[in-house]
Amino acid sequence: MRIGIDFGTTNSAVAVLGPGGPRLLELAPGERTQRTVIHASTEGEITFGNAAFRAYVEQDLSGRFLRSIKAFLSQDVPKTTLGRRRYAFTELISAYLRFLITGAERVTGESVTHVVVGRPVSFSNDVERDELALTRLQQAIADAGVGSVGLQLEPVAAAYRYELGLDRERIVLVGDFGGGTSDFAILRCGPERTASRDRLDDVLGTSGVAQAGDVLDGRFMDTFLMDAFGRGSTWVRPYRTEPEPWDHPVQRQIQRLYYLHLLRSRELQEGLDRLEPRMTDPTVVRRLRRLIFDDLGYPMAWAIEAAKRAFADGPAVTFRFDEFYSEALDLRRDVDLGTYEEGCAAVLDAYRGAIDEVLVRAGLTADDVDDVFLTGGTSQLPFVRGLFAERFGPGRLRSADAFTSVCEGLAVAAA
Repeated sequence: MRIGIDFGTTNSAVAVLGPGGPRLLELAPGERTQRTVIHASTEGEITFGNAAFRAYVEQDLSGRFLRSIKAFLSQDVPKTTLGRRRYAFTELISAYLRFLITGAERVTGESVTHVVVGRPVSFSNDVERDELALTRLQQAIADAGVGSVGLQLEPVAAAYRYELGLDRERIVLVGDFGGGTSDFAILRCGPERTASRDRLDDVLGTSGVAQAGDVLDGRFMDTFLMDAFGRGSTWVRPYRTEPEPWDHPVQRQIQRLYYLHLLRSRELQEGLDRLEPRMTDPTVVRRLRRLIFDDLGYPMAWAIEAAKRAFADGPAVTFRFDEFYSEALDLRRDVDLGTYEEGCAAVLDAYRGAIDEVLVRAGLTADDVDDVFLTGGTSQLPFVRGLFAERFGPGRLRSADAFTSVCEGLAVAAA
C-alpha cells in the first residue's frame, strides 16, 4: 500500500488513493486527522495523536506533553526523557510517524510499502537551519521503518489535490498555511497532466516563510492579552518606595506558546516568588506562574484558536480562558478583527513578500494566475483571504477542506 502523510505542526493525517480519488484514513472512528502531540503519563505510558491529547486532558494536564514537535526540526534540541527513557529528537519524530504508519496498516489490513511525506518550502529563514531540519526529517522517516519513501513540497501536494477537479489547464497559485510555516507555489495544473510521474517542469516557482498559525497565536496574545501578564504593570524595587514600570523578557517569551516548557526553571520560579509581593497588581505574576509552570500553553492555544475561528462569523468576539483554576485569574476580553489585523501587520507583510517572490521566480505577474487555491487553518482568517482577494481579485480565490487538501495531494503523489 502506498500512502501520503501530512506531518503537520498542529495536526497530521494519512491518505491513500483509491478508485474514487484520495481518501483520508480514520485511524480511529471519526478521526480523519490526528493532533501532532505525544503524551507520557506519570506511570510512563506513551500515547500519540488524539489519544495522547485525551490522556493529557483526562489526567488533569499531568505527565509530559509534547506539541508542535515539527517546529523544533530546525532547532538545537537536546535529548529528553519520555516515559522513563531518553530520546533523541529525531527518535520522537520517527516514533510519531511510525504511529501514523502502523495505524494505517491496522485500519486497512495492508502493509505500507511506500510513503510520501509532505515538507514545507522552508523550515527556517536561516539556510543552515533549514538544511538541518530537512536532514532530520529525512532521518526520522528512514528510521520509521518503510523501505521506500519520498518527500513532496506541501503546496505542490495541495495543487495536485486541486487539479483533480479541473477540466482544463490552469496556472494555479497555492497558499498553504500550516501551524509553523506558510508556503506558496505556482504550478501548471490540468487533467492532462495528472497522469505524469515527473511534474518538475510544472512547478514554476515556490517560496515560503516560517510564520503561520503559531506566530499568529503569539500576535493575538501580544495584541489583546499581554496586560493580563504584566504589560503596563508597575513594581517597587528593593530599597525603593516609588513604583516604576515592570518589564521582563518573559513577557515576550510566553507568546511562543509551544516553547513554554523551555521556560520552566528554578531561577524563574524563585524570581517570580520574589517579584509577586512587590507588584502593584500581584495578579499578573500569578497568571504568569500558572501559565508557565502549570503547562497551560496548549489550552491557551485552544482558546485563541476558538476566537480566531469565531471571526468567520463576525468582526467582534469574546475571548475566554477559564483554565487558571481561579475566577480572579481567568480571562475575558472583547476582541475585534480590525485590531487583530493591525497586530498581524508584520506577518501579512511577510506573506506579501513571499507572494512577490513566488511570482518573480515563476516569471509571472498577478494577471497571469488563473486560480488561487488557499488551504490550511490560517487561510480562513478574513484578513488573510482579503490579502489574496486584493492582489488577485476575489473571483479567482478557491478553497477546499482547509485541513485535508495537502494530505490528499500527497496520496496522489504517492500513487
